[in-house]
Amino acid sequence: MAEPKRVALTALGCKVNFAEMAELAGTLAAAGMEVVPEHEHADIRVLNSCTVTLQADATTRQRLRRLRRYDPAAHIVLTGCSVDANPEQYLRRDDAGAALLPPDVDAVFANPDKLTIADHLLQLRTAPAETAGAATGRARAFIKVQDGCDHRCTYCIVWKARGAARSVPAETVLERVRGAVERGHAEVVLCGVDLGWYGRDCGLRLHDLVAAVLDALPAGTRLRLSSINANDITPQLAALNARASLCSHWHLPLQSGSDHVLKAMHRGYRRRQFMRVVQWLRDADPLTEFTSDVMVAFPGETQDDHSQTLRLIEEVGFLECHVFRWSPRPGTPATAIEGRVDDATARRRSAEARRRALATGAASLARAAGREHEVVWDHIEEGTAHGIAATYHEVVVDANVSLGAMDRVLATGVEGRQLRGRLLRDE
Repeated sequence: MAEPKRVALTALGCKVNFAEMAELAGTLAAAGMEVVPEHEHADIRVLNSCTVTLQADATTRQRLRRLRRYDPAAHIVLTGCSVDANPEQYLRRDDAGAALLPPDVDAVFANPDKLTIADHLLQLRTAPAETAGAATGRARAFIKVQDGCDHRCTYCIVWKARGAARSVPAETVLERVRGAVERGHAEVVLCGVDLGWYGRDCGLRLHDLVAAVLDALPAGTRLRLSSINANDITPQLAALNARASLCSHWHLPLQSGSDHVLKAMHRGYRRRQFMRVVQWLRDADPLTEFTSDVMVAFPGETQDDHSQTLRLIEEVGFLECHVFRWSPRPGTPATAIEGRVDDATARRRSAEARRRALATGAASLARAAGREHEVVWDHIEEGTAHGIAATYHEVVVDANVSLGAMDRVLATGVEGRQLRGRLLRDE
């Protein structure tokens, strides 16, 4: 390749993957490479993969083929959890030690080697950059504060792909937050594979870090937390939800509303604790919204178990739920559990859970209409600006805005699954 300069980064799965690609984008841009949106043509492409389900692995393979078709001459780099979970597919070597790369891939990096991707890409250049560029990408800044997982949920293999839980030092996190704010990001998102575990290897807890970040944020900026398990939310952390600069949106993975299923999954909470945490957070801020992940048809799940999940979705009133069916994953204990649910029943339960979540999401949108929201702008499409409220509602306005900036918006109505609004900056 002759001096590749345009780099497109794609992240699948969790917010940690997005945070890692945001960090890579900053490194490459500072070195003079042009980081472009993933829908544009590029000389180099990096795909950060996910392996949380068999479908996630399939999505990785499909995306690789799509990227190759879109940019036949691009240098394509694959990394992420799908690599570590499928070494026989992505990390094979011949007798001489040379990598045996799969189709559509030019280089593969396992999770422990991600920090060397930037060096690899910079070596592809044949001439130094004259000026340092600015990373283009997401308007919100995703900052990874924790990696790895010490839990052993019976359906999950991510702990094998990511390794043991470990925290980024608080001083480093604060430095990265200050850098994001200086670059013009009005919203910072703290991410972790097991975010609620943060600090246990250095004498801290997550609420200590969140309080420190909130204290460091200047006016006109805000903090959001990515996915966190209900059993990791302490009363001290829940109390911070009352602070205006902490987004009143919490992604609490539910998986099931049945204690029987949660126990079989080896989840660290039960239905009553989940609802208690929801109440703590709404006591601190009554306008708090929740999103979640729901797994249906786990082995041994009965119709009553499923009904309990549907009722809990309604009791919480989730804004959104990512609903997916359990699938047998080699190497996970769940594959040995008896009582598999047949495919037709699994599909029906999945559809029912989605319908229930769509209904609660519609009710959430209706409650949000007529209120004022602080919105950070994510992208502009044909003159319409799209942004995210503190409550995680998507908001659209027809107005001139700055990507990454935050504006006050009055939600005037609901359009589909988003709020239509008007800017209040001049009023």
